[in-house]
Amino acid sequence: MSWKISDFTEQVQKAVNDAKLNRKTISTWFNKLENEHIHYIKRIDETGEKIYEELDLEIAIYIKERRNEKAPLKIIFSEIKERFDVRPVPHEEKQTSNHDLFLQVSENLLQQLDLKGMKKEIIQEIKAAYEEVAAAQLAHIVQSYESIIEQLPEQEDYEKERERRFQEMVLKRRVEYQLEKEAILLWTSQPESERYRRVGWFRKEEDMLKRDLFVKEYVTSNFAERLKRELFYEKLQERDVVGEIDVLTPAITQ
Repeated sequence: MSWKISDFTEQVQKAVNDAKLNRKTISTWFNKLENEHIHYIKRIDETGEKIYEELDLEIAIYIKERRNEKAPLKIIFSEIKERFDVRPVPHEEKQTSNHDLFLQVSENLLQQLDLKGMKKEIIQEIKAAYEEVAAAQLAHIVQSYESIIEQLPEQEDYEKERERRFQEMVLKRRVEYQLEKEAILLWTSQPESERYRRVGWFRKEEDMLKRDLFVKEYVTSNFAERLKRELFYEKLQERDVVGEIDVLTPAITQ
């Protein structure tokens, strides 16, 4: 049985029970395996489109399981060479990429040189040198791109990180709000001589600038300690909830 990338992605998602695993991530895994000459994906002869088979599915499942364990791709790929009957990259496939790259970029330049009457021997030397440089540049670009991709978090990790930052922001704002309320209550308990200022001969009004400074200083002085306390309280609640679940589970299953 074989699949194109879209259907193959669905097969992997079902096998690892992860609907968030996307096509881009899977393609990156197998592109890197090919670039490092570890494992080759078969192509449709007429179109050159990649087709994935049972062996590729087993490899994808293994990669995902090891990624869940936070294993680096380099280690995973080394393990794949030992655990699976991988397909070697065909020799002609290795030669084609650099040649095609050269043809795409340099054909017009060579035609111009030929038209100017340069000797064929010189043109061939230029062609060989350019092809070598192009291949080196291509390898460098691929390596840089793969390094960036490898450092990107998995989709699931990204969602968790976004949720964590949101909850952290909510908690900080809640602490600030509580401290502001406390500061205002403390402010109102201060003597009138501290809270009011004289306006003209017969009228007094609350010193709003002084009040705002009082509130800000109170929040700043107490924020770190209160936030630490709130974080500890939340973790304690999570632990208690988990403990209750552990206690209730045997009773439920009986």
